[in-house]
This record gives sequence, C-alpha cells and structure tokens, in this order.
Amino acid sequence: MNVSADRLPDQLARGLAPLYLVVGDEPLAAQEAGDAIRAAARAAGHTERTVFTVQGRYNWQGIFASGDNFSLFAERRLTEIRIPSGKPGIDGAKALETYAAKLPPDTLTLVSLPGLDWKTMQSRWFAALAAAGVVVEARPVDRAALPGWIERRLAKQGLAADRAALEFLADRVEGNLLAAQQEIDKLALLLPSGSVTLADVEHAVVDVSRLEADALADALYAGDGARFAQVVIDLKDSGEAVPAIQWQVSSAVALLLRLKLALAQGDSLPGLMRTLWGRDKQRGPQIERALKRLSLAQVESALTDLALIDRQAKGLERTGDPWDTLLRVGMTLAASAAGRPPDRTR
Repeated sequence: MNVSADRLPDQLARGLAPLYLVVGDEPLAAQEAGDAIRAAARAAGHTERTVFTVQGRYNWQGIFASGDNFSLFAERRLTEIRIPSGKPGIDGAKALETYAAKLPPDTLTLVSLPGLDWKTMQSRWFAALAAAGVVVEARPVDRAALPGWIERRLAKQGLAADRAALEFLADRVEGNLLAAQQEIDKLALLLPSGSVTLADVEHAVVDVSRLEADALADALYAGDGARFAQVVIDLKDSGEAVPAIQWQVSSAVALLLRLKLALAQGDSLPGLMRTLWGRDKQRGPQIERALKRLSLAQVESALTDLALIDRQAKGLERTGDPWDTLLRVGMTLAASAAGRPPDRTR
C-alpha cells in the first residue's frame, strides 16, 4: 500500500502495519511521518526502540541479531532502519529481502530512505519491503497545491486566512515546507484565533526585517553574546513587539533541538547538514559548530526560557520582563562558547 505523508494519520487510525517505508526528500513531510509512526507505535505498546543507521560497509547481521533476541517477557519493539544514501549495497539488498520475508514478532519496523529513482524503486529489495507494509511518500507540495496545504495547517491553529493571504504565504516560502510551517507557527503566536487577512499576514510576517532576523540567528549560532544583545536592544528601542523577536529566536533554537535529538538517536552530523534548506543551508558551518558546542540540556533549557517569554509578553507570568529573559537566553548560549568545553555527548 502507498499513502502520501498527509494521508498517513488516516492509515494509522485504522491500525498499525508491521512495517512502514518512509521515502522522499521533503524534510518536513518525512520528519512528521516518522514522528507520527513513532507516536502510534508507543501508543500501541512498542516501548523498546532500536535504531540502525546504515553507512559505508555495514554489518547487517546486527539487525537480524536484534530481531532474534526476543524473550517471552520482552516488550513490543520499534526497529528503525535508516539508509541516508538510499543504497544498501549488494549485501544490504539481500538482507532487506530476507528481513521483509520474515519480520520479527511483536516488532514494528520503520525504514527511512531519501528520494529514490525509478530503477531503485523497481529493485527486489524495495519491492519486498513495500509488499510487507506501507510505503509513505514524503513528496514536495507543488505550487498549485501549496495554498490549500497552508490553509489546512492554519486551520489546526484556529486561523482562517483569505485567498490573498494564502497566495502571499505560498509565494514567500517558495515551496519550502519547513519555512511554511515556521511562518504558520509565527502567525499562531502573533495573531488571535479567527479570520486572517492579507494585511494581517503582511504585518506579522514582515514586522521584523529579514536582516535583523538573520543577525539574531547568526549571533545565536556563533555564540556571539555582544552581537545578540545589541540586535535585541536595537529592536526593543525601535518599538518591535517582543513576540515576533521571540519567534525568530525560538525557530533557531528549535532547529538546534531537532538536530540534537536526531544526533542522540543515531543520525550522522553530515547527513543532518544535508537536510538543511534555504538560509539555514548557508549557515551550515555555524550550525554544525553550535551543535558541537552546546549540549542537549542547554538547548532544551533555552527553549524552556523562550516559552517563558511568551507567557511574560501575554501577562500570564507576573514576574520578570520578556526582554530581559530574551537577553538571558542569548547570553547563556554565548557563555557556552566562551567558557565551556564542547559537547561530546551529542
């Protein structure tokens, strides 16, 4: 069975398949599909999780050993097989065929692959996996369908945008679904529930200039506390709203958190760098150094403080000033660059 990533929730609601094959080069669709499958697996009692990342010359017997290592009292398991190159090799192809023919008991298997050419999708190993479960297609959304995609995402946030606003957003993100989701999250943060016009979107999206947003992210990734503080002070003095600034910083920290979690789950740093898009792609070296410099705990703590800013700005938190909290986030992350050893625990 083949399903598109946006139809996956419907399939999961009907019951779990023993194997899912997520294929495609659209990062947000692939990420959300994997997250949905993992969540459904946990809800079904698959609490033990093992991740295999196939790179270079790989010992495929480790996957079989994991499947065979089963006791009468073992919990249900989730086994993830990630093949970033999309090329398992001769030995891997045979191993995957064998695995698909006899899936381990009480185990849900998630295989992650990039976009594949037609020849690879006709291979015996791919056909064997596809026959054993569900193929989830993580494909880009074309321009004609993008306004509808944005409209459905906004509706989940309680927002209903008019056609002009949807077209404006579709033009702005240029097919990048990660960027589109970031804009949707920003609108949900800045606007009340209800109808959204083109003027509302233009004001919310353009309120903080791209130059200032880039400067904040660059300073954060570089651990440049002085630069971060100066940009925040300039924005405050110019009368910008703190929620818009908080959103820009939250986007940068959320990206670091997503990448740190992926590293902790066994993904390779070079592979993750290849998933970056747009301006983040250009910042690749800075982001890579930040990932090595900061620990997962530091990034999680920064995101917690950024959530506090939202409550302070809305008057839900009686103590503290949101601008001071924002500065503290930047200074804390910058202090890691100045005086702490690099994170070697991923």
